[in-house]
Amino acid sequence: MLNKIKILDCTFRDGGYYNQWDFDYCLAQKYILSIENSSVDIIELGFRNFPQDIFLGAFAYTTDKYIDKLEIDNSVIVGVMIDAASIINSKMSVNRAIHSLFQSKEKSRVDLVRIATHFDTISECESMVQELTELGYQVGLNLMQSNNKSTRELREVAKIIQSWNRVNVLYFADSLGSMSNNDVVEVISALKTEWNGELGFHAHNNKGLAISNSLVSINNGVTWIDSTILGMGRGAGNAQTENLLLELVSNHQMNYYPDALFELVLSDFALLYNKYQWGYSLLYSLAAMNNIHPTYIQEMLSYNTYSNREILQAINFMSSVDSSHYKKDLLLIPHTEAKNNGSWSSKNWCLNKNVLILGSGDSLIRHKEAIVQYIDLFNPVVISLNINQKFPKDLIDVYASSNESKILSEYSLYNKLNKPIVVPKFLLKNISAKFKSETNILDYGLNIKKDTYKVNDKYCILPYELSIGYALSFVNTGMAKSISLVGFDGYSRDDNRQIKMNDLFGIYNSKKQLIPVISLTTTTYNIKQGSIYAIN
Repeated sequence: MLNKIKILDCTFRDGGYYNQWDFDYCLAQKYILSIENSSVDIIELGFRNFPQDIFLGAFAYTTDKYIDKLEIDNSVIVGVMIDAASIINSKMSVNRAIHSLFQSKEKSRVDLVRIATHFDTISECESMVQELTELGYQVGLNLMQSNNKSTRELREVAKIIQSWNRVNVLYFADSLGSMSNNDVVEVISALKTEWNGELGFHAHNNKGLAISNSLVSINNGVTWIDSTILGMGRGAGNAQTENLLLELVSNHQMNYYPDALFELVLSDFALLYNKYQWGYSLLYSLAAMNNIHPTYIQEMLSYNTYSNREILQAINFMSSVDSSHYKKDLLLIPHTEAKNNGSWSSKNWCLNKNVLILGSGDSLIRHKEAIVQYIDLFNPVVISLNINQKFPKDLIDVYASSNESKILSEYSLYNKLNKPIVVPKFLLKNISAKFKSETNILDYGLNIKKDTYKVNDKYCILPYELSIGYALSFVNTGMAKSISLVGFDGYSRDDNRQIKMNDLFGIYNSKKQLIPVISLTTTTYNIKQGSIYAIN
């Protein structure tokens, strides 16, 4: 049985979630040669997609024309993957959609097409399978998120697919990386009651079990196994091809050559790993244990905006809602070109008053005594961006936030506040039921548009979702006398947060009609500076 194992390396397909499938051609050629020399059976080069409205690299489309530029030995099976949802949502018939993506097999280097599908779209995949087999391709069907399905559901789906009599290999994927060895065995057992063909397994490494689960699946009759170089893949990544081959060679005497991959792993992919940092971590493990889609964690980490504490709080929130499917509007992604007007008018709300806005930098606490003295002396309106638990709450007049992830990570603290909270109410849609009362919520609208900074008494238009830009907007329409900042230390020069903040302040400072801003504690942002100690 073990001699029939097929290893499918899908590095450029699954790894593309980190670099928009934009792998260098020379790296691709080196990768292909290394895979060939290792005797890995199948290379899944990427996705086959319809045109998107954002930039994605060559391996998001993996066209026949691009594949023809690559040198690939005939001994290697070449595959691509399609997402069933993309076909369903294409507004074309299945026949037309498939034929717009694929030509006849005799004209293509592609041998295998895998269809990734959720359980609720299985019935719509039959015609896709039929069209692809008639074009001459081997077809695999990948059941996503198999981890949380009952034995009955697994059997029913397997029976349906078996009845088509067209699928070459039926895969199940541990999409959330939450499966244990026992879970893998149970899924295999359930599928094999109704499915008589070859089985495949796609492991994710959220709990560090990708290799272990893959080996268990092999021992229980699975004959197709997915892996990627250095485990590169969405979220915590996948089973590592090089480690999997080492296990199969040393423990099962299989004819693979893992050493053919070592230079590729230690040079090219080590550099990619240092840049993107995929792989097992506590955060991914917690997400798996709470049935949270790993892309949420990947996005929070890649935006480099959220602290580990904030990510933990977000995980706590997401565990209370259905977050097993990735939805851009649930969390993390800034609302681009949104149109959201608020219901609260900020006109003249701080008329002729000094305003002090608190950030969360270390200088806020380091100079806390001087800041408290400043507040006692000048009695400004004090605004805290997000919830700062290290500063005396009795000195804060208003809280403000326009960052969805911050809001969702701090929602449990909102009920404990007895001060006004200025926030775009549309960002609360996922947690509104968790508020004991909304009487403290002041709904000031937020819209995002590149290179734009406009203020209105009920909404603002900002280039980013940054809370400081949001607060400055309603303070300006409130007709404040002055605006001072403390706790806005800044980040390193090449940090994405630093770049966004300086871009925001640059646009703000160019608007002569807006109230000038001064930082009274140390800052690396391009704003005027003073000192909290120079105030008499």
